[in-house]
Amino acid sequence: MRSSLSIAIIFLFYLPAICQQNGRPLFVSKRKPDTTQINWLLTRGKTVESNLPDSSVYYYEKASSLAFATKNVRLLTTSMAQHIGLLNNEAKFEDALNLALRHIEMANEINDPSLKMKTCNEAANEYEYLGNYEPATGYYLKSLKFAASVNDKKMQRMLNNNLGSVFLALKDFITGYAYAYRAFQMSKEAGDSVTMANCLVNMGVAELNQQKYQQALQHLNEAEQVGYRIPDMTLVADALSDKGLVYLTKHDLNAAAASYEKQKSIADRYNLPYEKMYSLFQLAMVEKERGHFKNANAYASHAIAIGERVGTADELMEMYDSMSVIRQKTGDFKSALYYKNKYVAMDDSLRNQQVETNVHQLNIQYRTAQKDKQIAEQKLSIVKSTSAIERKNMWIFVSLAGIIALTVILFVSLRSYHHRQKLHNQQLLTLQKEHEVNTLTAKMQAREEERDRIAREMHDDIGSALTTILYLSDDLKTEDREVAARSADRIACTASSVVDKMNEIVWSMNPDYDTINNLIAYTRQHCAEFLRDHGLSYELDIPQTINDVALSGEQRRNIYLVIKEALHNIVKHANASEVTIAFQLGDQHLEVTIHDNGRGLHQASSFGNGLKNMRRRIENIGGDFKIESGTGTTVKLNCPLPTALA
Repeated sequence: MRSSLSIAIIFLFYLPAICQQNGRPLFVSKRKPDTTQINWLLTRGKTVESNLPDSSVYYYEKASSLAFATKNVRLLTTSMAQHIGLLNNEAKFEDALNLALRHIEMANEINDPSLKMKTCNEAANEYEYLGNYEPATGYYLKSLKFAASVNDKKMQRMLNNNLGSVFLALKDFITGYAYAYRAFQMSKEAGDSVTMANCLVNMGVAELNQQKYQQALQHLNEAEQVGYRIPDMTLVADALSDKGLVYLTKHDLNAAAASYEKQKSIADRYNLPYEKMYSLFQLAMVEKERGHFKNANAYASHAIAIGERVGTADELMEMYDSMSVIRQKTGDFKSALYYKNKYVAMDDSLRNQQVETNVHQLNIQYRTAQKDKQIAEQKLSIVKSTSAIERKNMWIFVSLAGIIALTVILFVSLRSYHHRQKLHNQQLLTLQKEHEVNTLTAKMQAREEERDRIAREMHDDIGSALTTILYLSDDLKTEDREVAARSADRIACTASSVVDKMNEIVWSMNPDYDTINNLIAYTRQHCAEFLRDHGLSYELDIPQTINDVALSGEQRRNIYLVIKEALHNIVKHANASEVTIAFQLGDQHLEVTIHDNGRGLHQASSFGNGLKNMRRRIENIGGDFKIESGTGTTVKLNCPLPTALA
């Protein structure tokens, strides 16, 4: 009897282990689920989350299904949050977005405002992770509306901070800081340390981009400490990442490396693949700044492997571009060209999607303008016909007699005046529509011309360089080692020039670089490398403060090419040892002065068509080009600028 009782007790004790396999139950009770069963599923899912994530997904899906069946909003919300949090930690943002949209459908069926508020916020978060900010903003605003309807102050605080994140991603740092600061004040009054910490991160990012480094570090340090107390390791990793960016911007490489190493350690410990990828990539940038290109290559390779696994398009583009430069610096030009091609292919794919959308919109606008023009012409014809008929009626009434005729004349004259006004307005409308059609046609033609120009440059410059490499490669087959060595050197130089030319084309095409800041930064980098490579001493005179002034792509490209041509002339003809390049930025113009201490223009060999091309490029953008020869040669460019951006 006692033996049977002992066996029964042992059986009951081990029943939970027997009833599950690989983390999943072998059977589930068919009776109506209660809160205890749902809570057990949620607890079990959280327990196996780190070791058996697939089993954890099963428990969360089962808990969501049971909570939805019983319309238990509280437990449904918990299961949704835990499931999406698991997918985000694994960087499965597409899966998380699809799950969030499914949650919205469930919330609409239950028709609970509080649940709608939370599901809209989930969807907005996932769109923001994927870099799709328009639907993210829409869902945040929907969620904020529901939060106001149920008077949920906590969600209102969090949503204000989330909107701040969106504006920061759109590089509107003033508006982003305003939203984050508003959410911070609301959280401070409510004693909500979690939301306060997230607000501090956003405020730090905004201050970093406004060059308020001390305030940014103070807020990010506070966010890091709160993250340890909560604890929220993702928040800690984000704060460390942004601190590293502050130090990197200030060129404090040791402090930046320490922050990113700490972020990497946390990412490894808590299995945060996106945070690990970002820390590795930033460590590569630190090593690149130090000139340790082998170390930079190792970090960047690891980061790219993670990025390709989790599928983060924007980060991968940046990593491919940086890896191309790193491989070039290590002398691996073939691999550098490979990564540059991957960057260009991904950039072209994203850019072509945007171009197709823009062209489609322009086509719709063009057709709409054509239809509006036809309607306006039809209305004009009707108005003219009506006016002619009324004039005939006027003379009929005049012929009848006396005062009635005079009264009718006055009445019809008044109506005729109004019709003339309508006719005039219709004519103006027709002219306006014609102008819109012409404008749209010009835009489409300009787009086609830009594509032709890029195609010509790639065919002429890159095509000829690749042909040179092809011919030189035959010399490598010779047994003459000196000839083979010279050919190998020329192939390396030609490949490097191809990479530089591709960089120039990509830089000139990218509208994100259409500012005076980017022009000066790009010119400074390439001029310094060119002059160093040719053994010339140089001095760059650049204003300490540069307003963020927009330039057109043509302005930016022509100014850079003229400066580049001037430096090539100095190296070829001037026999100079020192070069000075000065940038002077006025309210309405940019002046660039290039001076060398060489022999002067009158003693230099012929420049061919170089000077004519330089003058033509500057005049095409409305500027002035001057060249003076005396003690050395001085080239001056004066180019008009639009009003500085606020």
